[in-house]
Amino acid sequence: MLESKNGPTMRKVLLSGRVWDKISELELFLKEDLKFSKEAARKRSDRMRVFLKSLSAPVDHPLCRFKKWQLLGYRCAVFEKSWVFAYEIVNGGVIVRDMSNVALLIE
Repeated sequence: MLESKNGPTMRKVLLSGRVWDKISELELFLKEDLKFSKEAARKRSDRMRVFLKSLSAPVDHPLCRFKKWQLLGYRCAVFEKSWVFAYEIVNGGVIVRDMSNVALLIE
């Protein structure tokens, strides 16, 4: 956690290209396969992006329990009970490395 004279400071959050691509693919899936309106699909992906920005707060989630991410030392943050984001803490920030639907991850 970063500290300043006035208390904890916010961290920089970076998203990997993989995460950007997966969010875009999800939005496309919602529109084309599930027939969400363009606006509804965009609202869903926007909520995900807002959630990811919240990782800038100096609070860390537990280490991932999913083997493939656990081996890499990633922490996991769950979004709306269905999606999980794997991230790592680096000097001064976080890098969100991957995301998956919870049902697709094997412990």
